Amino acid sequence: MSFVADTSVAIFAGGKSSRFGSPKINAKINETEFGSLIIKALKRAGFTDIALIGGDVEDSLRWGVDFIQDDYPESGPVGALLTAMKVCKTELLMTLPCDVPYIDEDTCRQLSKLGIGFDVRVARTDSAQWLCSTWRRSTCEAIEREFVSGERAIHEVIEKLNFEFVDLSSQALANINESHQLKHQPKST
Repeated sequence: MSFVADTSVAIFAGGKSSRFGSPKINAKINETEFGSLIIKALKRAGFTDIALIGGDVEDSLRWGVDFIQDDYPESGPVGALLTAMKVCKTELLMTLPCDVPYIDEDTCRQLSKLGIGFDVRVARTDSAQWLCSTWRRSTCEAIEREFVSGERAIHEVIEKLNFEFVDLSSQALANINESHQLKHQPKST
């Protein structure tokens, strides 16, 4: 199993947020932006190598994390993953979407514990949460081959690798895709 020090974190901050209407990373719960909530949970869990992939460099400066321009804009999460993989310096890379503002430190730690012999660990609540995953850096070539072949669905890439699921709290990984969902979610603590 991995330890936090062996794991970099990439938060996918690009994308059009067409259903939400504005960048989801800047949406707020109790006056705190999603990005800030996610980063605070990661830092409380002990992660220090954290980067936003895509989005706005000003967000990364405000939150004290690295910014990496997405090398493949308009290519979805597989492009963002490949961008992050190419600059990752640790053995493992954990990825998170920018719309999981209720994530907590225990969930972050559990997600990062990739089992021996597995290429990817994927969070599962009532269904697979494909973007909440931890990857071995050694999968970069396989991801690139899939990307070059035209694959843009992250679950299709994962299913070609040796992966494991970790069952996690659906509340901690509540995915906010539309602004009206905010009023139906529990208040953050």
